[in-house]
Amino acid sequence: MGEGEPESIEHLTGKWWLASWLKQHGEQATLEYYDATIRQRADLLVASKPPRVLEFQASPLSVPDLQKRTMMYHARGWQVTWVLGHRYWHPEGKIQARKFLSIEDHRLTLWHLQTTVGELVRIQFGNEGRWLTRFQHDDPPTQTWQAESTYPQRQIRQIAISLQKRVQPWMTLQAAAYQQGRNLNGSPWFVHSRPHVLRHFGIPELQLRLKWLLIFEGQPFTATANRQFWQAALPNIWTPLLPAGTLGKMMGAHWLQVLLAEGFVVQEDGCRYQWQRLPVWFADLERKLAMKKDFA
Repeated sequence: MGEGEPESIEHLTGKWWLASWLKQHGEQATLEYYDATIRQRADLLVASKPPRVLEFQASPLSVPDLQKRTMMYHARGWQVTWVLGHRYWHPEGKIQARKFLSIEDHRLTLWHLQTTVGELVRIQFGNEGRWLTRFQHDDPPTQTWQAESTYPQRQIRQIAISLQKRVQPWMTLQAAAYQQGRNLNGSPWFVHSRPHVLRHFGIPELQLRLKWLLIFEGQPFTATANRQFWQAALPNIWTPLLPAGTLGKMMGAHWLQVLLAEGFVVQEDGCRYQWQRLPVWFADLERKLAMKKDFA
């Protein structure tokens, strides 16, 4: 907890739960360790090599403060794990949780502690799902795989409603589509295929897939151009704990996998791609829905 941060019941309960859980598993940790060098009080400092800080974040935290506190711990040679509270668990909190994404075991990772049920959850994200590892005091950890659900009809409604309400990013994209004689309501079915799990964290994947098509469709392109498109669209400030460009690199690689799997592009060499067939755009929503089985 940072100096001056209010002590909520959830925060107090959470850090004591973590201390007790660590002790039960033979880990030595100091609760509310104050380091005069960086003038920072850590919720828990675990006596590992290297030392590890556990910060239980139950309240809002700005990106600059997150970066500052993380960098201070790293300057001391300490690793840091941010464990998120109740406000970050529900769907409306996921955009705020995004900034805490880190990499563990080569996977994007978030930690959540549900103090009301006494359960620590590590969520590690794949392209099309997530691994959930649950830790409790009296039971061994359990791991489950949760596949990402695909609901094309929801995305179709999202496009239609956004255009009806004249949401600016969608109107800008529609204007670009009109210049090519296309209508976003009649976008190809395959743009809804295999959505990435990070779309739940405020990543505008559908919007960016459509924008990508308006730029690259029918033209040869390189892996570098694809990656640069996604990295330019997804600012590093969204994920300050990840190496620069990580988010764009991952989303771009996943989109390329979709294009290859659906048979739209083929790889000519190590980094260059050619279109093998073009996706079908429809005149409007009605014609798109009528051709649902085509899914192209």
